[in-house]
Amino acid sequence: MKKIKIFLFLLPIALLGIQFVPIDSTPYKDRITNVKYRPEFNIKKEFKPPHKDYKNLFLVDLDSNKILYNHKGFEMCEIASITKMVSILLFMEAIDEGKISLTDTLKASTASSKIGGSQIYLREYEKMIVEDLLKSVIIKSANDATYLLAETVSDSGTIKNFVHSMNERAKELGMDHSVFYFAHGLPATYGERKKYGIRGNLSTCYDLTLLAEKLIKYPLVMKYSSTWLDSIRKDQPKKVFQLRNTSRLIKDYPYFTGLKTGFYDRAGFCIVATANKDGRNLVAVSLGSRRWENRDKLVHDLMMWGFDQIEYTDSLANAVDTIKVVEDRIASED
Repeated sequence: MKKIKIFLFLLPIALLGIQFVPIDSTPYKDRITNVKYRPEFNIKKEFKPPHKDYKNLFLVDLDSNKILYNHKGFEMCEIASITKMVSILLFMEAIDEGKISLTDTLKASTASSKIGGSQIYLREYEKMIVEDLLKSVIIKSANDATYLLAETVSDSGTIKNFVHSMNERAKELGMDHSVFYFAHGLPATYGERKKYGIRGNLSTCYDLTLLAEKLIKYPLVMKYSSTWLDSIRKDQPKKVFQLRNTSRLIKDYPYFTGLKTGFYDRAGFCIVATANKDGRNLVAVSLGSRRWENRDKLVHDLMMWGFDQIEYTDSLANAVDTIKVVEDRIASED
């Protein structure tokens, strides 16, 4: 009887294509294999966060693949609209594969016009080119634009199939402890929580860093994720809609180059941020802040500390190289 009850509970979930990650009591960092990023042990000075308003914090130097800072970076948690990074990657790959082009015109479906949260207020059957939809997703985190693009690039034209592709692509990237139920990153509705026991999309700071490293290779993604203000519907003077970036870091501080923010109550204010200084690339992930101002201050300070740390480790490496040259010279003279 117990097995029958479990089967009946899981059947509607399976039919919806929702995937669950099995619970394992072993710490995630001890379970993952083929870890790409390794800890940096030569630390000049420990980073001291300016406050305690965060749950997870992670910093990686992409050029050395070194983890410069880690606080619960391997812990799964809700990530809100940071989810859209996976959707954006699938959109860009669909463009690369010729499924769609930036100049294609799409017609808003009934479902996409009814999505709530952050949006560009697509009207049913409204026509818009792919590039305007894409920059609406990247800059403003528009849920309706995300939904319409997801329907379009899905092999079967369904969101269910697109979400399945999100999970498959995440696994290919090595995001072994991420699970996605929704393309846009909104939390589950009360009905979905009650019926299927889900709350929202889940990931780890480590997994999100892998994803960020893939996305920064797309110039168009970085162009729009570093754009503070833009607009759409420019051909309709009375209906021009302004897009304002959801991250103030790109506007208020130097070196920041993108990428994506997220928020709803349970997830808190989240961000995956990229920065470049003197050709060195850092990715910071902060999850679970109660105030966006605290999140931004935290990530700014962490990035600046990270660049200072890189200068220190580079100087150590140069010193080691110099010593080796001297030793080789002495050996040759002997």
